[in-house]
Amino acid sequence: KRQMPFSAIADDVTFEGRVRSTVSEGERFQLVYTVSAEASDIRLGDVNNFEVLMGPSVSKSSSTSIINGKISSSYTTTFTFILKATKEGQYGIGPATVNVDGAQYTSNSLSVNVVKGDTSGSEDNTSSQSANRGNVSLPKGQVPDILLVQQLSKSSVYEGEPVELVTTIYTRVGIESISVSKSPKLVEFVSEDVEANNMQGREVIDGVVYNSVDVKRQILFPQKSGKFTIEPIELECVVKRRVGGGGGFFDDFFGQVQLVKQLVKSKPAYITVKELLNRPAQTSGGVGSFKFNVSVTPQEVKADNSVQVKVSVNGTGNLKLLSLPKPEFNADFDTFDPNETNQLTVSASGYKGTKTAEYLVIPRHEGEFEIPAMKFTYFDVNKKQFVTEVQGPFKLNVLKGDGTSDAQGVVKFSGGSREEVQYIGGDLRYLRTANEPLRTKGKFFLGSTLFYILIIVPILILLVLFVIYRKRINDLANMDKVK
Repeated sequence: KRQMPFSAIADDVTFEGRVRSTVSEGERFQLVYTVSAEASDIRLGDVNNFEVLMGPSVSKSSSTSIINGKISSSYTTTFTFILKATKEGQYGIGPATVNVDGAQYTSNSLSVNVVKGDTSGSEDNTSSQSANRGNVSLPKGQVPDILLVQQLSKSSVYEGEPVELVTTIYTRVGIESISVSKSPKLVEFVSEDVEANNMQGREVIDGVVYNSVDVKRQILFPQKSGKFTIEPIELECVVKRRVGGGGGFFDDFFGQVQLVKQLVKSKPAYITVKELLNRPAQTSGGVGSFKFNVSVTPQEVKADNSVQVKVSVNGTGNLKLLSLPKPEFNADFDTFDPNETNQLTVSASGYKGTKTAEYLVIPRHEGEFEIPAMKFTYFDVNKKQFVTEVQGPFKLNVLKGDGTSDAQGVVKFSGGSREEVQYIGGDLRYLRTANEPLRTKGKFFLGSTLFYILIIVPILILLVLFVIYRKRINDLANMDKVK
């Protein structure tokens, strides 16, 4: 017989084993091997540290597809064993072998960590992964079936600095559904909900194995300094509990299940928010790590044509909450409201991406103009101090527009107000208005004699017609007179 190692793929055949990486002492768990072909005669490797309770259970599946006239088919064979952890320790499971069309293939080796703790009622899940966050502990003298924990990514932050709040449920029993019955009031924070990772994991807490899942994730932006308490969160869980039976081996897998409602509550979480010292008079309110940029395009344009001024900030932090600096334009420009866009994603470090404001301006006269420099001030969490970035000033050369009349002189604009215009020599002047009272010129039709005549005459005509009509009705009602 020829023997193929797991790492080799001959004739598109793969042979792979998988098992849960952490189990508790006395717990039953699955050992699954998958072969990408029709296989038989599987032989387990070294499992002397475990008790084999059942197996192999064999399942087979096949599929056929036709793509562009080409027929392709796949076949999968799955072998499942039920093992029991008998004693605490880190143990390996040796490679298994299987026969495929007379050839022998070898699987990968596996490792299982057996820890102390009673996991009765926990459900087997070979796809779950082991983890240990290290900062979760059980109540003193208790081993609860369900444990609800609120965790902050940081215990101390600056004002405006993002911090992640994760609510995780740890369970040793099956849960049918979860609903939030009471959420903490986050008055001192601006909060943003983030999609929670609902993938189930495995964690060992004080020697007890729990299934864990994140049920809620939020990014908090503290708005003032001080020490704050985040109130507990409460969940209503529908728990699956096995009832009846005599506690035998098959009853653990096929016993009846009863659904029971259970209310669980977390402990409060605590955070210290540090004050931003030496705050400048003018600041954007940004806290994080940012890059400021301003662009003016084009910088040479004909009169009555548009110019785009783009102000943007990119980086990571409270990007959505900060204010962008506004450019100052010459009073002779036609300006429009900015088009503001946010291309942001939210993560544990806050908002990441770019915040942009685009201004459209139209210079109406020929000349040389200047858009003053712009400043962006924010608190850099890495440097732990306020940082100011400057962009500009920007020169704008406006040429004579198409179809405009020739001027005898050029007006040069160095600032943003009309009083700063420098007359170089020409016919261009600003209009001056005299402070004289307005006076009436001629008479208005409203209130004139003709106005009242045209109103009264139609009313009189209507009255006469009404009298004639009433007389006509009376005459027709007199039959003798009609005859």
